Amino acid sequence: MHINNLNIVPDWRLEDIDGNLLHVKLLPLLRSIYQYGKLTKAAEECKLSYRHAWNILQETEAFFGQAVAAKQQGRGAQLTPLGEVLLRADQRIEARLHTQMESLTMELNGEMHRVLADQIKTLSIYASHGYAVALVPEFLSTYQAEIHYHGPEDSLRALRSGACKIAGFHLPLHQRIVSQQHRYQSLLMSGGVKVMRFIKRQQGLMMTKDNFDRISSLKALTKKNIRFVNRQPRSGTRELFDQVLLEAQIDPATINGYSNHEYTHSAIAAHVATGMADVGFGVQAAAARCDLAFLPITEDSYFWAYIDNVGDQAEIEAFVDVLRSADFQKKVNELPGYECDRCGELADVVDLLD
Repeated sequence: MHINNLNIVPDWRLEDIDGNLLHVKLLPLLRSIYQYGKLTKAAEECKLSYRHAWNILQETEAFFGQAVAAKQQGRGAQLTPLGEVLLRADQRIEARLHTQMESLTMELNGEMHRVLADQIKTLSIYASHGYAVALVPEFLSTYQAEIHYHGPEDSLRALRSGACKIAGFHLPLHQRIVSQQHRYQSLLMSGGVKVMRFIKRQQGLMMTKDNFDRISSLKALTKKNIRFVNRQPRSGTRELFDQVLLEAQIDPATINGYSNHEYTHSAIAAHVATGMADVGFGVQAAAARCDLAFLPITEDSYFWAYIDNVGDQAEIEAFVDVLRSADFQKKVNELPGYECDRCGELADVVDLLD
């Protein structure tokens, strides 16, 4: 029995105190105007007639009393400052909700499949969010993947408690974070836990291209006119960044915005791309998706953990088959800053945490 998967698409609309709503196609239209610089092309991308697209812009101008896009002779169309504010808000909302929507989508599809067809088997995965992680369900054909995004330690605790079959976590490749390693030791070095290799990825500073010259090193973060956005406390990337600062002898208190944080790499990139900050720290793939410049600083390695029970391990074997498949590895290696690293091979936990 073939069952279609459902997607959850976040949507938001602007409404005044009288309940008047702006057109549902406004935000997609603004995105396309920004991308193509022509109303004709933007209307085509949004499957609107030119007249309909123009009417939406006129209705929006009447709603605000100010235009959100302007046509200029010989220069196509471009967003006004108000239009850019709306577009930046849309980008931030999408970045902040993306991982939650991804998790909810997989939970919904898992529940739906269990009701519609008992033969559909699920594989519960807890993992720190990453772009390569998000590719797994696409290739896991014999199981319905349910990925729940949590910090690496929470994911490993979920594995130990039996809440999931597989947990994802990451470790710095060039730094040693003693407190982190001690916490991982208590979670990984007993109870039959096995660890598989996965990928390594570039982490660094992401900024708009016009800021690349003035933010050419970590030291530039201490300039008072540079606004930084950080990852949340206790995330693996935040601990990595703190260790990088420690080794560079940079006091976090000297960084404007060190205490401001977002919860995903995508949200960091959107924060920078929309002008809410000048620079953030995260993976290169997030910078590429928002067309940002990227300054490599360090790398980390991502691993998978599972408990080696004597019983049926069919779901683990199916997962390993995905990791080792050429098609999956090709897709991962196409992500900017990502590289498969002996993907699917067992790793020695003692060596990892030594």
